[in-house]
Amino acid sequence: MIERMHMTPIISDPDWHQRAQDVLAALRKRKMPLTDDFAEDITALINRAHRVKNVRELHERILGRLDRLCDRAQSVLLPKMVVSVTGASGGIGKETILQVAKSRIVKKVIGLVRTNSHGPATGNVMDLTDRMYLEGPDGCRSDIEIRTYNDFAAASSDEEPVDVFIHTIGQGRKPAPINPDTLEPIGKPPTREELLSRNQAVLKQVVACTHGASPKALNIFVTNPIGLRLMQVVLDAGVNANKILGFGGELDSARFRHFIWQALEAEGHGVLDVCAQVIGEHNNNMIPLQGSEVTFVNGVTLSIERCVAEGLLSAEKVRQIMDRTIQRGIEIVESQGSSAIRSPARGLVVMFEKLLCGKVVNGLSYRPDRNGQLSFVGGPVRLQNGLTLVPEPLEHPFTLTRSEKKEWVKAMQANCIGSDQHHPVLDS
Repeated sequence: MIERMHMTPIISDPDWHQRAQDVLAALRKRKMPLTDDFAEDITALINRAHRVKNVRELHERILGRLDRLCDRAQSVLLPKMVVSVTGASGGIGKETILQVAKSRIVKKVIGLVRTNSHGPATGNVMDLTDRMYLEGPDGCRSDIEIRTYNDFAAASSDEEPVDVFIHTIGQGRKPAPINPDTLEPIGKPPTREELLSRNQAVLKQVVACTHGASPKALNIFVTNPIGLRLMQVVLDAGVNANKILGFGGELDSARFRHFIWQALEAEGHGVLDVCAQVIGEHNNNMIPLQGSEVTFVNGVTLSIERCVAEGLLSAEKVRQIMDRTIQRGIEIVESQGSSAIRSPARGLVVMFEKLLCGKVVNGLSYRPDRNGQLSFVGGPVRLQNGLTLVPEPLEHPFTLTRSEKKEWVKAMQANCIGSDQHHPVLDS
């Protein structure tokens, strides 16, 4: 069925070509070590991409490599950042420090912990740096230090400010405890409301400390349950709405992509890439988009909705994939006894690297509705004028069905800042 459908020539897609040309122009303006080498390699790949006729080779061997090469080239041109990770003694915090320290656009990582966690967190960093240097010269690119919140708040005003805070502070989700005799759950796991109450109090103290030290920094949050009510304490601390980004959409989209790919491969359909997107809230009301696209090995690109129409996936299978995407977080909690660690940590770093390289990311941010009211929901967002967040129009990168548009409107309404709440501004 796929072979008979109209093929969209991927080589005619201007996005990859325009990005490569922009990076080349930037490289030629700057005379720095490696810029000539990067420019030569990028030019060679562009020329090769235009000559290649095999779509699979184009995707697997050229465009992916070209994208990674452009990322590396941009990392040479970008000013190196100071990044601070709150909750550095926790599972996600430790893993995030590891991932951030390996980034090409970070020169210093500051892990923030409570006083009683300083020793263990410092020992963990020693272990991490030893491990990274085992990986060779690219293993560790940044200085890493651990500080208590009190020491950080009392630091000298002439110290270099933090550019990006990654907030992993707070309790994660856990399953109900198990009775060792009966192996049955004892009671119920903490509710969303209970988790919200606990983490609001912690986040309020931490953000007061970090915002006071570096008020112009971008703040990325993974603290659960990420949403409008949790972010209200961040606004109350004085952080501008255009400096607040919630993590969730990138991870939810990656999970959705994983399950779509898995299902199509199981049916014998060779898949080159899946561009899957999940928008809205980072909870059971998230909206996996059926307009998400799959590119097959023969070059045909179809939406998930079209895959169902062509019989490549059943409607029931798509519903199962969407349900599993929504429930993936609790599936991990019930299996390992705690929230996911490695995928959020990696996703956080991928998110801020993409942002700083000028790419659009899928994250929770404040965006105005048609009436100018602000809602905190997940969707496309980018950086403008330094570290200022700007929501992208939803229809530009994503395609929504009629029912998905209704769900999006509901999400905007449910997460709109009320008249009785502090109303932030989106001006820099």
